[in-house]
Amino acid sequence: MAHTRQPEIVVTGCGAVGLPLAVALASRGASVLGIDADPARVADLTAGRTALGDPGLTEALRAGLETGDLSFSAILTAAPDERAYILAVPTPAGADGAFDSGPIEAAMAAVSAAARRDELVCVRSTMPIGASRALAGAFASGGLLFAACPDRSVAGNAYAEQFSLPHVVGGLGDEAGARAAAIFARLGTVMHAPDAETAEAIKLFANVQRDVSFALANQFALISEAAGVDLAVVRQVGAAGFPRFSLARPGPVGGPCLTKDLALLLASAGLESVDTRLLSAARSLHESLADHFAAAVETELAERPGQAVPILGLAFKGSPPTGDRRGAFATALCERLGRRLPKLDLRRWDPVAGRAAAVRGAGVVVLATDHPDLAIGLDAELAAGAMVFDLTGLVGPEAGFAARRFGDGAAATRS
Repeated sequence: MAHTRQPEIVVTGCGAVGLPLAVALASRGASVLGIDADPARVADLTAGRTALGDPGLTEALRAGLETGDLSFSAILTAAPDERAYILAVPTPAGADGAFDSGPIEAAMAAVSAAARRDELVCVRSTMPIGASRALAGAFASGGLLFAACPDRSVAGNAYAEQFSLPHVVGGLGDEAGARAAAIFARLGTVMHAPDAETAEAIKLFANVQRDVSFALANQFALISEAAGVDLAVVRQVGAAGFPRFSLARPGPVGGPCLTKDLALLLASAGLESVDTRLLSAARSLHESLADHFAAAVETELAERPGQAVPILGLAFKGSPPTGDRRGAFATALCERLGRRLPKLDLRRWDPVAGRAAAVRGAGVVVLATDHPDLAIGLDAELAAGAMVFDLTGLVGPEAGFAARRFGDGAAATRS
């Protein structure tokens, strides 16, 4: 039976970042209050329901509610006992591509109205370098302590990674850093950054580095297609024969982080004189792939007039599985195909429903993510002569149907 207990940690923002953290802290004995501005989400969480499919998350959520260590509310009010606050609200890029500080400032305003002097605020949201210090300065009258503690977990497995990944903590001052480290030490290893700016840079550099490395793989895939070589063979033989050669798997890049964290990095103070065109070019290349594949599908359909095109895999990635469609490549591809071919029978499917209806009678099928279920048993459901565009390398040469892999310059029919 749940017991009444004053929360010692308040997590503001109970979405993909805040909820796994709140539940993980409650599972380690902390008394946690989750605050979210969406009353419908608060109602669902209070009833033990979440749309996030992370393994173990729902069970731990319900266990925390049962013990009373975890509760949720849409309103944050002052409390007589000392608390620590964790900001885990979205930090999006606006329509102009610039950092939108509105959500984090609104969350901080609510915290400032409820908090007491010398209480700790941990910024879990991804921020531009220097933004945590600027936030602290904007609310300096409250006498609060601040630390940057950026989330580094992966969507689809964020709950488990609260315990398995080290937590980076960079305080604005030694006391803030020590108190923040004590919170995250409940979950596992803590890595101490010398200051908030370093912690912010670690998160941003890590994500932008991944974005650039994926862009290099995609650039090589485009070159391979034009030059008539198979990038899959290049990667396999190259890795075996050249010890300093390592290349990411090519394919679409999407999601709520990689697609906007460059904008957050470029919003960092003091970068006005820094040439960042390399980073921007990588992002532009990713964004060009929707047009590249739409053109390839259109060319293939010229020989198959009137046939349907199912897009299999609607989330922004397939491994680990997630239902999150923010920044999903499939959305952009469908938009481009609809623009090029307004009368196209364009079907959409994700691995949560029957696939046969989507692919029945289709002339071209697009595997848009790396979810393994997209290709399993596909040969039994395809129409005769259908062409499969495999954007992430799910289909091997032994597949019993015609396929074109991204980066396969031979563009050979494999059967």
